[in-house]
Amino acid sequence: MTRRSRSLPSGATALAVTLASIAPMTAQASEPPADASLLFVNGTVLTPQGSTEAIAVRDGAIIAVGRSEEILKLPHAGAATVDLQGRTLMPGLYDMHVHVYPAGQAKLACKIPQGAGAPVIFATVKACAAKAKPGAWITGGSWVAAALKPGEQTRRLLDRAAPDNPVMLDDESLHSVWVNSRALQLGGITRATANPAGGVIDRDAKGEPTGVLREAAARNLLAVLPPVPIDQQVAAIKAATDEMLSYGIIGFTDAAIRRDGAEAYARFAAAGGLRQYARGCAVWGPNSGGSEGLVAARQDYSKGRFQLDCVKMFLDGVPLEGRTAVMLQPYEPRHGEHGSDGTGGEKGLMMVPPDKLNAAVTDFDRQGLLVKFHAAGDGAVREAADAIAAARKANGWGGQHHEVGHNTFIDPADVPRGRELHFTWELSPYIWWPTPITSVDIAAAVGPERMKRLWPARDVIESGANVVTGSDWPVVPSVNPWLALETLVTRQVPGATGAPINEGQRITREQALTLMTRNAAAEMGRLDRGGTIEVGKLADVIIIDRNPLTAPVGTIHQTRVIRTYIAGELVWSSEGNAKP
Repeated sequence: MTRRSRSLPSGATALAVTLASIAPMTAQASEPPADASLLFVNGTVLTPQGSTEAIAVRDGAIIAVGRSEEILKLPHAGAATVDLQGRTLMPGLYDMHVHVYPAGQAKLACKIPQGAGAPVIFATVKACAAKAKPGAWITGGSWVAAALKPGEQTRRLLDRAAPDNPVMLDDESLHSVWVNSRALQLGGITRATANPAGGVIDRDAKGEPTGVLREAAARNLLAVLPPVPIDQQVAAIKAATDEMLSYGIIGFTDAAIRRDGAEAYARFAAAGGLRQYARGCAVWGPNSGGSEGLVAARQDYSKGRFQLDCVKMFLDGVPLEGRTAVMLQPYEPRHGEHGSDGTGGEKGLMMVPPDKLNAAVTDFDRQGLLVKFHAAGDGAVREAADAIAAARKANGWGGQHHEVGHNTFIDPADVPRGRELHFTWELSPYIWWPTPITSVDIAAAVGPERMKRLWPARDVIESGANVVTGSDWPVVPSVNPWLALETLVTRQVPGATGAPINEGQRITREQALTLMTRNAAAEMGRLDRGGTIEVGKLADVIIIDRNPLTAPVGTIHQTRVIRTYIAGELVWSSEGNAKP
């Protein structure tokens, strides 16, 4: 498909063709008429032209859209009829940045309450250790930096909680782990161990590892972790995808496929267990853990509705207390320390040298593979844009619509480059409201002035580029997309209360829905088949309990999904998964 055929309208033009108007519609039907197999009537149906009341479906595809009385006049002998009873029918949602296998594992592992302090973490790990066999690994998460004191021997807390077990806990961002002494011993990490490329071993004043390992510094531990049985991997993927269906998510991009989990994905999808449309991104680079080989073997893992046709590149870390996200200007000083310019002097941790990155992106682009970048700092965002520019110069403009993900900070000079270079901005709106990851960790690292540029959603939309959203679950505790939809609009705590974060970047409800439906379907290469409710497209639709375009804005996050349909098939129901 050419780049021009996939480009999306923006600004006022985009709103005109999305969900903006609420004008009544007349029935539109394909020819010739034939019996429908499924009808949805008596509701509010959100379409690109506005709202109407009903649709008709045959063989999984929409064959008519219009008023209920018109739809009911169509041939439909033996059709199942769903009376919406005034509820809303809308396109299913897409999550364009999720980590399915880790999310499923987290549901089954030692789970630490969000924002827990040291006493709660100690009690939680102690309880998990009491259930574990001596010597068995205890894994889970997620801890926040506020629970730890920089430079302290934090591993000692875990030593006391689990004296007979190695412990490894992911932090809130999945970019750092906290381990005990037993885990460090098994990983061969001592005071003599040098920081690996792309990683940092936190140390105390004497040079001893504290137990916190950042980015690639954890790979020694990953090498000694016992393998998870394949049936448990499949169970984790099923648990996570089932939860996503309950929120109306009918398609997603798994942003980091590694060796551990890839075979389970293939088996689950081949057996028909995976109901959503899914794209997988194989991890490439210094923290791949040997997963780069998946790129060449991608056809072996592409089964059912799962396509492994994307490459994930981590360009930096995160702008938290570890300060591993690459910034154009130094971070704020910490512990009273100042660089010669009065700043903290740190600019983050660059994972891939530009020359190696540009060559790799150019090669993947030539092969027709989509590249998804992890780029949190504005320096990493620029690095990603530069790599895409190098690929366009070498290969022309027929390549994939590559995705720059997270974009916690974007330098204003780089905002127009998404449209100019034909790449997609993928934002992480689920963590905009005040949580430790934003109001404490990020704010302390970058200072108040840069916080005014946090996640510039409105700017990138108005630039004319394609924009989508992703949860980054389980980095956030919930994959609930309605939280994201509301906070995109309000930039406030769910419920539309409290001070907004960067309120100048608020967007409209119509724009927010477009990001999560039409734009995402286009990025997945599915706009001809989904993303909107129109004749000829598949019935990838959800029934919800309110109209997100008209409900009080502070209640959008409470939206409840009644049923989820994919290609006209009921795949989840709050009413017990019964067929209509």
